[in-house]
Amino acid sequence: MNAGHEQRDADVISLFGVAIVLFLSSALICGAMWGLMRFLAAKEAAHEAPPQAAATAGAFPPPRLEAQPAVDLQKFRTSENALLDSYGWVDRNAGIARIPIDRAMQLIVERGLPDVGAGQTPLQLMQARPQEARSMPPP
Repeated sequence: MNAGHEQRDADVISLFGVAIVLFLSSALICGAMWGLMRFLAAKEAAHEAPPQAAATAGAFPPPRLEAQPAVDLQKFRTSENALLDSYGWVDRNAGIARIPIDRAMQLIVERGLPDVGAGQTPLQLMQARPQEARSMPPP
């Protein structure tokens, strides 16, 4: 008659054998990874510059850290505003001048935007003026 449960015990020796094999293989893998990491760390240390070289070099080369960022930002904005609000030559030989931004906006309102390349695609416009297209920086 069927009692509803197994009549034999589990093979304990085989279970311990599998557990030992898993433990030994885990230990072997961990040992191999430890050795690999030590090898790679030694290889990286050999390629790095010695730390004494940075200490003997003196001051750091530019760009340096800003000691007073608010003052530096104010100086930068002052110089930018001076350029935006003054007349001057950008390239005197080519006849390119700089005018104050407020005056430039007034001229645009009075005269309107120039009609450059009306009815042309950007490619056609670049092909029509190849010298200017090469000298212009990318957008």
